[in-house]
Amino acid sequence: MRTISILGLPILAALAASAPAAAATVSPTGVRFPQVAINADGATVVAWERRTRSAFAIEARAGSSPLKLGRTRRLTSRGYQPQVAIGADGTKAVMWMQLGARGTRSLRVAVARPGHHFGRGQLVDRRRANIAPVGLAVAPSGRVVAIWQRSASMLGFALAGRGHAFGRPRNLATTGGGATIAVDPRDGTVLVAYGTRPTFAPPSNQRVAVRTLSRSGSAFSAPLLLSAGTGSFFDARPVAISGPGGSGVAFTLTGDPYALSLARRHADGSWAAAERIAIANYGEAVFPVGLRATLPSDGSAVAAWTIDSQSSGLGGSVSSRTVASIASPSAPFGMPQALTPTGTRHYGTPAVASAGGEAFVASAEPHGPVLLATRSAGASSFVTTSLPAAGDGDVLLAAAGRHVVAVYQRGDRLRLTVVR
Repeated sequence: MRTISILGLPILAALAASAPAAAATVSPTGVRFPQVAINADGATVVAWERRTRSAFAIEARAGSSPLKLGRTRRLTSRGYQPQVAIGADGTKAVMWMQLGARGTRSLRVAVARPGHHFGRGQLVDRRRANIAPVGLAVAPSGRVVAIWQRSASMLGFALAGRGHAFGRPRNLATTGGGATIAVDPRDGTVLVAYGTRPTFAPPSNQRVAVRTLSRSGSAFSAPLLLSAGTGSFFDARPVAISGPGGSGVAFTLTGDPYALSLARRHADGSWAAAERIAIANYGEAVFPVGLRATLPSDGSAVAAWTIDSQSSGLGGSVSSRTVASIASPSAPFGMPQALTPTGTRHYGTPAVASAGGEAFVASAEPHGPVLLATRSAGASSFVTTSLPAAGDGDVLLAAAGRHVVAVYQRGDRLRLTVVR
């Protein structure tokens, strides 16, 4: 099979010239699955799971700026899979899942209104089903939107107006598994992207769907299908994206070859036709995974993903590298550029964010450096720097307004770096 070209960067030279950024330790030991959110004023919230003697607790810190966080607050002594969000007005929210008796699971959300600490976790849903958090959004009005899996094939949502408790849980969409959430900063519209249930009559595939909720609406729109229902694709892997330039959905359609695309939402609520990011045909047992994207304010788009090489006989990842592609304003996506050295292995998916016309891509190697690639406004390439000398393999980015922060784990603690 033919492998698409990758434009190499002077990665080693860039790394040698870089200096680690200053970072603050923001958690106790024993944390995992961290989450972070920031608003345009710099107000920040971080949350994580933390090992206790008999379970995992959900803890959070919040403050008026990334480096002025309040004390650690335990939101529950038994919880999993935290999700966080913060609104333009400073409203903060943390969502998690709890296990109950006789196979029940519950979904809870704790909210901190501006100037207040987090309240008790509100029970949003309880079922004997595979409940799992998807994401949170906070509208400019302070309304909190919670999205979760009500079952293996059903998404649910609930709304909590400012100063009010969550309303009843409602079904949102039937899915083929997996969903993501984003907020359009231009008008506060919430996007939920997901793959439809696959069809079994030829051609057997999923389609990419998106539903939207306006900042004052009480129900999501009808689904809009962003991918065609024909072709040799097997499943859809969409992710809702946003940035100062707007919002959209980036998606991977698996098959031979894989196809990576991006559909943008216009300011008037209509959608542009999907743009092709790449046709990925890397060869046997080599796949593009973890597509992420952002939309800077200059009208460009930046997409990043991992090229994962797997063992054809034993399974599992052998090596991986992060690549990215830039679409200049009114131009198609360019050739993918390598952001990490070959022959390494990175955890998870790349983290992508933008502030103004700048874009950032972060990737982490287990027990190795956390790498940050920066694309300056108007530039057609990236400059790569190293944050710590060694991390634990996870990294996240959060951005709003002119603020960008990175969080990663090191020594079983959470570290926070102000990128911009």
